Amino acid sequence: MPTFFVGLQHAAAVVDDKLYIAGGSRNGRYISDVKVLDLGSLAWSAVKLNVEPNADKVEDSSTREKLPASSGHSMIKWENKLLLIAGHSKNVSDSVTVRFIDLESHQCGVVETSGKVPVARGGQSVTLFGSKVIMFGGEDRGRRLLNDVHVLDLETMTWNVVETTQTPPAPRFDHTAAVHAQRYLLIFGGCSHSLFFNDLHVLDLETVSIYPFQILSCFQIRWTHDVLTLGGFILIYHENRMSSYNTKIIVLSIPTTLRAF
Repeated sequence: MPTFFVGLQHAAAVVDDKLYIAGGSRNGRYISDVKVLDLGSLAWSAVKLNVEPNADKVEDSSTREKLPASSGHSMIKWENKLLLIAGHSKNVSDSVTVRFIDLESHQCGVVETSGKVPVARGGQSVTLFGSKVIMFGGEDRGRRLLNDVHVLDLETMTWNVVETTQTPPAPRFDHTAAVHAQRYLLIFGGCSHSLFFNDLHVLDLETVSIYPFQILSCFQIRWTHDVLTLGGFILIYHENRMSSYNTKIIVLSIPTTLRAF
């Protein structure tokens, strides 16, 4: 049974009974391959990608690539495709690029987006909410840290900026975010160039206000972790804490209605 090395800052998504992992970095080098783990047999395999037929008509060579080596990108499933959003790579781009992998044909290419396209970045959080993607924060090509909020409408592939009110989180990357109670975007952890965070912020998707939410101070700082919501709970797994790795699962109980404190 073949095994594969998984790089740092890769992207992952579960589709039915398969786990897809794309890109990442290893020993300072970007990775471009796509791997899939069958969750039933626990067997790994590689996905052989095909370039979109019309890609050869595009002058931009980065568009013609099957999948540029990158890290710090995000991946979600939308309809019959995987969408890879943002990320760092050797390809120079001023704005966020959205790529796709067709799950049936394994064709890949670039999705044309319009509107107020965000500045290129990596280490952002990307969260699917209905037919929209909510992107928060990250780090741009000049290592500038970000705490902006953007929304991509997946039906029109149009970007918009969300002008939030109240108190936004400090600029950060390698944080996580998840939707709670179909109304709140919970933003947790992450890091800056000198600090690691263990705070929790709430973006109310109805009022677009964003504010800190108090959690127990016993939680240690965390970055490059995973998070998901399950009913009224948040599960946090595999955190990197300053100088060590941990595989504990932290469970936070979250009320249905959240208010600023």
